[in-house]
Amino acid sequence: MNGDVIHAMTDTEQVTASEAVPETLLLNIGGDIHEVGWKTLQGKKGKILPNFEELKKFYRPDKNDFFFDRHPDLFASVLSYYRTGELHIPVNACAPAVKAELQFWGIDDSEMAECCWGNYSSYQKTEDMLAKFDSFLGKTHEKPKKTDSNWEQARSRIWNDLENPDASCFAKAYAAGSLMFVVLSIIVFVLASHPYFQVTPADNLWTTTLSFFVANNETLQIITDYWDRVNSTSLGRANKDYALLHPAMVLIDVICASFFTLDIFIRFIFSPSKARFFTYPLSIIDVLAIAPFYAELVINIVNPEDMFGETVFGFINILKIARVFRIFRLAKSYTGMKVILYSLKEGLAELTLTLIILVITMLICSTLMFYADNVNNEDSMFTSIPLTLWWSIVTLTTVGYGEFVPTSGLGYIIGAISAFFGVVCLAMTVPIVVNNFMLYYSHARTTPKKRDSNVDPKTVNGASEGYQNKAYEHDNQTQPTLTTQI
Repeated sequence: MNGDVIHAMTDTEQVTASEAVPETLLLNIGGDIHEVGWKTLQGKKGKILPNFEELKKFYRPDKNDFFFDRHPDLFASVLSYYRTGELHIPVNACAPAVKAELQFWGIDDSEMAECCWGNYSSYQKTEDMLAKFDSFLGKTHEKPKKTDSNWEQARSRIWNDLENPDASCFAKAYAAGSLMFVVLSIIVFVLASHPYFQVTPADNLWTTTLSFFVANNETLQIITDYWDRVNSTSLGRANKDYALLHPAMVLIDVICASFFTLDIFIRFIFSPSKARFFTYPLSIIDVLAIAPFYAELVINIVNPEDMFGETVFGFINILKIARVFRIFRLAKSYTGMKVILYSLKEGLAELTLTLIILVITMLICSTLMFYADNVNNEDSMFTSIPLTLWWSIVTLTTVGYGEFVPTSGLGYIIGAISAFFGVVCLAMTVPIVVNNFMLYYSHARTTPKKRDSNVDPKTVNGASEGYQNKAYEHDNQTQPTLTTQI
């Protein structure tokens, strides 16, 4: 029957599928023409190409081909799979696009060759990591509900302004003001330890600073005690013991403390959960940073003489270190700080591995150095293994202070080996944390936040939705005829 035309199957004209299948098929994939034998496809895995009944839905009688509006480059991998039995994908192919293509053709991605599986599967891990990171960036955002009361809607808006500098113009101004007070507070804390910003009883401003805390009748007693200290010790010692902060610095400190107190009070009122408010890291830092100020203020007012003695003030001064941690408020307004903190958090396993490797290597190197450098060497600087541990950690981290050095030939050899292994240990683990940081940082800078986007998520995820194919068939019509040679 060469040259005859096989018409579409109807109720009166039954033709089996095997008789209707041509020897070769013309596949038009996004404009690229592929001619493939039916025997290459028959019996293979897949829901379209090996299934002629499904394949006929895409037949075009006017072109005498099967048209698929799909990715032509990725189809080459699919066709190669049917021809060779091995599924390979291009190195530069986007993994979500590959997954969408495989799903359309009905090929399971587990068929992929091992040489390509690593690059293909890594995208899922990266996608999960970035999804968690997006959640971390947007977790402080609270959207008010229309069903909420007026108070709840106002509370939610104010809380977003306090926690998210990008929420409004007011939020940006408040974040800038808050950052200014943080910087002033840290500057006062740092400069307070310098003698230039301190005043002694010989300075006229000393009584001005003292007046912030004590009454005039108590000032006379303190001055008397000062001169007693001068007579019993020396002028320099007495000035050091009775030195106070410059009144201008005290005033700035009071203003900053007042702002932070008001900030804590306001954020507590408008927080979504009063019970969980003091579990937030920044809230804990703010409370620890402000507590020493009020503890010192109360003690100075109740018992001014304790300002100049060895009292609880030593412990309070240690607590003042918490002021420095206020710098982490930058994480609210500076994305880079958020990325650094999140990278360290997510890289905790790698950092722990680095620490374990470093400790093991440190113990081995310090033990070897102690015994190697002390062999017939009375000039060895390593008098004990604990002391050698310090040399080992300094050498392994490539710091090398140089206060302890080997003094024998065998010690030099151990020292060189230790330095080499220190570089190797750091080179193996640190890049993991650095790569995570670069991934999160580039994502934060280039990808718009989902919470700020009005685009339909289905439109954004074009990797799977954009490649959805429509079967080439006419509604309420019979199957088209297939022209072929018998």
